[in-house]
Amino acid sequence: MKKALKIPLTLLLLFAFGAAIFAGAISIRGNYDKYILPDGFEEAVSKADTSRSDDTYARIMSANLLVNYESWGGTDAHKRAKMFFYILGAYKPDVVAIQEMSNQWYCCLTKNRGSFRLVYPVSSGAMLHMTGLMYNSDTVTLLDYGRMEYTQGDNKKLRRIVWGFFEDNETKKQYVVTSTHFDLIRKGNENEELNIMNTQASEQLDIALKLEKRFNCPVISAGDFNAMDNGGYDNQYYAPTVYNTIAQTLTDTKYIAKTKTDGDGRNVDKPTFDHIFLKGDVAVNRYSIISDSVMTQMSDHYPIFADIA
Repeated sequence: MKKALKIPLTLLLLFAFGAAIFAGAISIRGNYDKYILPDGFEEAVSKADTSRSDDTYARIMSANLLVNYESWGGTDAHKRAKMFFYILGAYKPDVVAIQEMSNQWYCCLTKNRGSFRLVYPVSSGAMLHMTGLMYNSDTVTLLDYGRMEYTQGDNKKLRRIVWGFFEDNETKKQYVVTSTHFDLIRKGNENEELNIMNTQASEQLDIALKLEKRFNCPVISAGDFNAMDNGGYDNQYYAPTVYNTIAQTLTDTKYIAKTKTDGDGRNVDKPTFDHIFLKGDVAVNRYSIISDSVMTQMSDHYPIFADIA
């Protein structure tokens, strides 16, 4: 018989103390109580159509949060996080693919998450996963999960795929959601960046097909692909060829949705970098871009969602 491993009491106390310090730091750094929502935000959300059809069993959202780094064009995340959670409360997505989750964003998400849970909840420093998934534990159950870094990319914390295998708590329907964030084409490195993005597209397709075969269920691939549909606004810097490569194998939910909705800030039919692709034999009741003008105070990307039926 193997002897049970005995952990010294001192070490256990140190672990407990460290955990308490960690939780306390998150509670302080993630507290946004003193921040107020911008003028017109609550009114815009109250007027929006947040409903979902009776046969919709999964609402999948994608949101590039925009880090709080000034060099990236970001601002303090607290007020923006309060807006984000207000959106989650109104639209009630089951799973959210998130990108650009900085340490400050992580603290805000962890402190105020409610029934939402993070896949791979790593906190800070070199281990921070800036691309991830959130899911509503009241509506879905996480059955399995995984991650991979792209073989090529400028930032492994950001350029990665995180996936989760979920089951709807009511209908027992199962599906996989992946979240990703591709590189982008920069001036002076056009050919090199395009080659990197093509590699990432190939790896994205490979994992989507493998997950579909492994779990025998629909796979929803969401995120910021830095590649625009419909040719984008520039045939080179908006990487439409990368989008086309993915769209040849996966279906863009925007183009098969029964209905499409948007806000006053951006028409739903305009090209975007953010997409929710689909592999599997299911219907899409609705595709929406939450593009009310006031949302620009939350991020430089509008959240999008697709209702799966």
